Amino acid sequence: ILNQCSELHSSIMPFNTSLQGPLAKNSDKGTSLPFVFLVGNHSSGKSSFINYVLGRSVQTAGVAPTDDCFTVIAPGPKDVDQDGPALVGDPDIGFEGLRQFGPTLIHHTQLKVRDGIRNQDFMIIDSPGMIDSPVNYGGMVSNNSKDRSSTSSAIMDRGYDFQGVVRWMAER
Repeated sequence: ILNQCSELHSSIMPFNTSLQGPLAKNSDKGTSLPFVFLVGNHSSGKSSFINYVLGRSVQTAGVAPTDDCFTVIAPGPKDVDQDGPALVGDPDIGFEGLRQFGPTLIHHTQLKVRDGIRNQDFMIIDSPGMIDSPVNYGGMVSNNSKDRSSTSSAIMDRGYDFQGVVRWMAER
């Protein structure tokens, strides 16, 4: 199935380019496994959902925000935790494109390889929680016109372009 998807993607990329379509120019380089990307407010149940789907406790769940990282959870032969530089630096995993968002993001990513989880055919990515006031806290841009003047500072509120990272993940 993955080979067929890759062939389909390769066949539509010239059409996408000629129409200046929505697919990123480098989106033809995929990740080693397909992934499910979870985005939501803090304390919305993302980590609890992940633990339920995986059949074991992998992510810390709590009422208050428990971490501020993008966490890639992948199946593997044994439990291994790697930091962001190791994740982004491994071309076989497929996240090297995150380098464009800078070192602050890279140090806010991590890889958790887990044995004995229910999913063996896909990865799950847990995102840091968005906070209710996105312009002030989340790096997401508000639709309120008076807030638009603070767009550039809002994008970098976390030290990296949160909205850009979410877009990058969603395009894959």
